[in-house]
Amino acid sequence: MVDQSRPARRHHQFYYSDGTHIFRAQNSLFKVHKSVLSDKSLIFKSMFDANDYAGIFPIDGLTDDKPILVPEQVTDDAFELFLSVCYNKWRPDAWQAPESTIIELLELSRMYESQDARKYAIKQLSACCYAVKPINLASIALKYQIKDIFCRAFRRMVSLRVNDITDSEFDLLSSSVWRTLFRLRERLDLHRRIVACEPPPLVHSVGCEDPQRCLHDWRQLWWNGMGRFLVDGRNPQSFNDAVQQFQGLSYGGMSPECWRNVVKFVKEGRAFLHEDDLLDLTARSLAEFLIVEPSFDDTFPY
Repeated sequence: MVDQSRPARRHHQFYYSDGTHIFRAQNSLFKVHKSVLSDKSLIFKSMFDANDYAGIFPIDGLTDDKPILVPEQVTDDAFELFLSVCYNKWRPDAWQAPESTIIELLELSRMYESQDARKYAIKQLSACCYAVKPINLASIALKYQIKDIFCRAFRRMVSLRVNDITDSEFDLLSSSVWRTLFRLRERLDLHRRIVACEPPPLVHSVGCEDPQRCLHDWRQLWWNGMGRFLVDGRNPQSFNDAVQQFQGLSYGGMSPECWRNVVKFVKEGRAFLHEDDLLDLTARSLAEFLIVEPSFDDTFPY
């Protein structure tokens, strides 16, 4: 419960003299308008409509000493941000809200069934999602049913080393997520090994003077360069990093024109389109299976 023995202060921005209802979050008082809350929240609309229909006039929320208490886990900063969304009225540093406050806003959007608050919170979370660990981000996306955020997090999880994942992190996600991730990684590893062992076809330039030697050196270059970079047991490289190192190698007895053409082909990443497509398809399919985003036509499905 909020400690009402401590004095509360009127919020400098969201305490309107003509407001209809007073709320208390931590030690801040907010006097806001029933019409605004009803417009932005299905819960408030239902509550106010029910009271009006029944002719009920609640005492709580009419005076500073008897406010409507916001759940104690909600900070005054988070409730202020919720009201900023409702009124479209922002403090200058609103865009710098910390991750914890954004998560609280997501919780408020679920608690009050507010589509606008949810959209704003998702926008802010998307902007800073790369600062959040992918496992934590996936957990947040599952809790608040956000498909796009989950797909981003899942893509980043593929590159994690299993031994670096803590027990507490494993507990954040369900077995279906981990099972899908590990099966996907096995398929991606197999594809990577195939690519590493099978150099792209070499089309000789018109000016290639020794096609046989050119082809032989190309195969050696691929295996000793790109192949080694991709499947290095200690430090396998990403495709982009491997290409950067590969194009700096000496091309031996290859024709310079043949080398330039085949490096251009490799940089287009055609061999790894399958990897990207498989990763995207798996992430989207898993999100569709696990997540039902709220429609706001009814109550939340969780």
